Amino acid sequence: MMKATVLTDEHRALGARLAEFAGWEMPLWYAGASQEHTAVRQAAGLFDIGHMGVLEIAGEDAAEFLDDVTTARASQLEVGRCRYTFLLGHDGLPIDDVIICPMAPERFVMVVNASNADAAREWLSGLAQGRTPLGVHDPASAREFDLTLRELTAQALGDERLTGMALQGPDSRRLLAGLVEAPVALDAMSRFMMTEATMLGAPALLSRTGYTGEAIGFELFVPAGEAVRVWRALLEAGATPAGLAARDSLRIEAGLPLFGHELVGRHEITPFGAGYGRFLEADKPFFVGGEALLAREESRGFEVIRFSLNEPGARAIRADDPVGSGRGQMIGWVTSCALAGELQCGMAWIDRKLAREGSELLLYPARHLERAADTRDVAALKPGDHLPMHETATVLTRFRR
Repeated sequence: MMKATVLTDEHRALGARLAEFAGWEMPLWYAGASQEHTAVRQAAGLFDIGHMGVLEIAGEDAAEFLDDVTTARASQLEVGRCRYTFLLGHDGLPIDDVIICPMAPERFVMVVNASNADAAREWLSGLAQGRTPLGVHDPASAREFDLTLRELTAQALGDERLTGMALQGPDSRRLLAGLVEAPVALDAMSRFMMTEATMLGAPALLSRTGYTGEAIGFELFVPAGEAVRVWRALLEAGATPAGLAARDSLRIEAGLPLFGHELVGRHEITPFGAGYGRFLEADKPFFVGGEALLAREESRGFEVIRFSLNEPGARAIRADDPVGSGRGQMIGWVTSCALAGELQCGMAWIDRKLAREGSELLLYPARHLERAADTRDVAALKPGDHLPMHETATVLTRFRR
């Protein structure tokens, strides 16, 4: 049975198309994905992110623990300063990509992805309680840390549990200003900050990180019992409700990864391969999975690139479709693709020697390959093979400017 967010009835009342995502019933779109995508780029879109997890890690050893189990230097973060980072397994692959923020010197908040929330919580719990060693080859590295790990979005907390919304787009600060009470100054909140606030008389966690590529955007985590009131107030202020389809096209256009597509997945993509090396404090004396991660990096021959199709009206490109060089040689696979405006844009995992901005790519819709009489089974294709029929695309800068 699918889980429902606090706002599911609101989505139904707005006529949303609902579908399953990571075990949750979530809105795909309301009026349409294209209109919602445009609303975020030109005004403000409002997303339900109540499926995401929020953990509190608090105690004397909280900062030291996060130094050991993430790729960040958590102990050096200023209070209120967020950091995008990774939880790595002993094999060097991400268990999740997360955002951490110290709300006080010994109290951190961690936002985790819906699809990985249970795995991340269990992994952290095992490491914190000493059931899982920090070093895979060193059982003696297991230790118990002086901290508590609490799930702030747990159903058991009832109306007090936190649930989230994301308000993204150039008008988001203006729309939010009428709801947030002093002393929080939205104009003073720089990127990657989090603060405790009051919204419409209710306590809230307010952050400015974003998953759409917009320069201005906020995440609001409010008690479940207040969520409907806050949601309706933001819509009344002028926000456009937006679903997962627009969230996907926005993050693809911006070059932001989705776990299982541009992180880990069938290609076992590491943060380095995804283009996120700057979020790895690889020179730290130790972090879980660090040695294995660096070993993987030594042999990595591929990387994630961002592309745009050259012509409108091209056949739809999907994840796992083969990618060829301008000479028709197989060089990788599409990881994500969506329509953004008139053109499809996407990301792909390709031979890093050919991952140059401006390079031409040939994309092959797999369902057409499967119908072609002159090609082998798509699953058997490998780098170096020559492919028929294609759509043309161009490699862009790794991230949207």
